[in-house]
Amino acid sequence: MIYDCIIVGAGASGLFCSAAFPTEINGLILEKTKKPGTKLLMSGAGQCNITHSGSIKNFISMYGKNGSKIRSCLYKYNNLHLQDFLCKNDVPTWEREDGKIFPKSMRAKDIRDMLLRKGRENGFSILYNSSVTSIVQHNSLWQVCTNADSYLCKNLVIAAGGRSFPQTGSDGSIFKVLTENQKEDQPRLDLAPLRPALTPVNVASYPYSNLSGISFKNAGLSIWRNGKLCTRGNGPLLFTHENFSGPLILNFSKVITKNDKIVLNYLYPSEKTEILDKINYVMQNRNKQLINLLANELKLPKSFLKEVIAVTCEKPKAIAEKLTADTFTVTSPGGYQKAMVTAGGIALSEINCKTMECSRYPGLFIIGEVLDIDGATGGYNLQFAYSSACAASNTINYTLENQLLKLNKI
Repeated sequence: MIYDCIIVGAGASGLFCSAAFPTEINGLILEKTKKPGTKLLMSGAGQCNITHSGSIKNFISMYGKNGSKIRSCLYKYNNLHLQDFLCKNDVPTWEREDGKIFPKSMRAKDIRDMLLRKGRENGFSILYNSSVTSIVQHNSLWQVCTNADSYLCKNLVIAAGGRSFPQTGSDGSIFKVLTENQKEDQPRLDLAPLRPALTPVNVASYPYSNLSGISFKNAGLSIWRNGKLCTRGNGPLLFTHENFSGPLILNFSKVITKNDKIVLNYLYPSEKTEILDKINYVMQNRNKQLINLLANELKLPKSFLKEVIAVTCEKPKAIAEKLTADTFTVTSPGGYQKAMVTAGGIALSEINCKTMECSRYPGLFIIGEVLDIDGATGGYNLQFAYSSACAASNTINYTLENQLLKLNKI
């Protein structure tokens, strides 16, 4: 059998691709594990932050230096397009106050199940426990070999993910298949270096294990390397039992390396001198416990202030320093086991970002996290999974229809 399309990977981008076909085709999905959409089910702690609100123009900066390269597919298949697709398929969405978009049911399973249903309606079946071992080009056809069998198709879509959460199947093995080939009939693509992204950061002598769950709506972060400032930013910060997390840390984690110094300002944008003045005023007019006075003046959790007061011995300068320039040495960013996405991947120079088709290998498409594109936390990575999937599926469908028209004329 020659399939119209084979998709490698039944994750978010692969399922979006099968569900987005405008017409029914003869399709197959090869999934490495025994079930589909595992990482999709994990997204947003099972609630699935599917995209973000606002103008799609504002999305570009959320993908870093490569954001401008994917503008065409993001604009065409944007966040409104995604929400409309979900709503038309009986998965209405709602917007949280921070702009994150979720299914109204707050169940990732509802999106996963809808995508599976749409994929079946579009002619796709799924083979599980099928790990791809090689890909060979035979003129206009692609042969996909797995641990169990081999399959032929006219169009091949790689949607196998990166290396994050390898227990879900996205262990990075697809990169070897795509980049280390020596034979002329096998694709050999350029690879941007891989690294974990959207991951917590571990520091030496982490002091806040007992304050796990404490969060700050808008903390400041600066990253220093060899005495020089690398970058800085601000956003929500979270203490966990083991390390620092929250959007502020997650979004900067891919640029943080071992032995970097990170400096946290829990009262951003206020600086040390301003906070010191407030502390001195409170202490001069002291008529209650210091912790209660500071909690009222600085709007910080008492449990956190108790820790700060204990280590600073109630010295105003030390308290102000701790609250605005809490400094730590990085022991490591979290690894792939905790990373939400993978930075790096197949170089965007290899593909036409309007269609997701490989420039050097017609009929080969690459979408989603396997590409050298990663977004900030907040629904941006699932949005790209959808946008790139739609670009590929519509291109393939158009090609198949043209081929059919030519055959009918003959």
